[in-house]
Amino acid sequence: MEFKPCAIVPVYRHENTVRTVVQKLNSQNLPVVIVDDGNTPEALQVLQKVAEEIPNVMVVSHSVNMGKGGAVCTGCKEALKAGFTHALQIDADGQHDPSMIPFLLKTARKHPESLVGGFPQYDASVPKGREVGRKITNFWVAVETLSKDIPDAMCGFRVYPLQATVPVLDKILTFRMGFDIEILVRLAWAGVKMHFYPVKVIYPENGVSNFRMLHDNLEISWLHTRLCCGMLVRLPKLLLQKKKHG
Repeated sequence: MEFKPCAIVPVYRHENTVRTVVQKLNSQNLPVVIVDDGNTPEALQVLQKVAEEIPNVMVVSHSVNMGKGGAVCTGCKEALKAGFTHALQIDADGQHDPSMIPFLLKTARKHPESLVGGFPQYDASVPKGREVGRKITNFWVAVETLSKDIPDAMCGFRVYPLQATVPVLDKILTFRMGFDIEILVRLAWAGVKMHFYPVKVIYPENGVSNFRMLHDNLEISWLHTRLCCGMLVRLPKLLLQKKKHG
């Protein structure tokens, strides 16, 4: 099967930073699917202008905000429909280090049926509350998957194998900040292998964050409750899968 990757960039309130991200993707000859996640008409105009001025960029729009996960789901489905085999998910705010893209894609080409992702190496800009929250989430993900194969479930800098990923999207329960966690757990349940590598992640000064501290943390806690229940239902299958892979 021919390896044909693209990039998916979900955008909500980051219209001022997305051009730089798209330019860096374009410089690496990577087609881009921008997902306008219910932005204002003025912000949508900015995104459409980016698509007009930079080659191989398309914009898909949500009429209302559906959350980061909803935007990534739409992007993956559109990418598969357009004939792409893999999709690189990258944030629109410049958090992720674009110099890692060639390595992630090269690894995805080598392991075309696997998910390839980053686990973050933070600098001093990371909020301490977010760092602690990630450690708690990663503990529960290890419980939910009965493994330590996922070193970080919240870093949205990853390459999805679309044929394996798109069918799983119909089972997703949360489409906001819990999506990055849930999709990895469900792909692990589906038997998709994963490869993770360290990537630099920064929190840009004066950056716009869509993370709602109370609401999103409560949503993620409820997600882990449901995923733990899902793990118990699948326990015999997961134990067999774990035994099979040693």
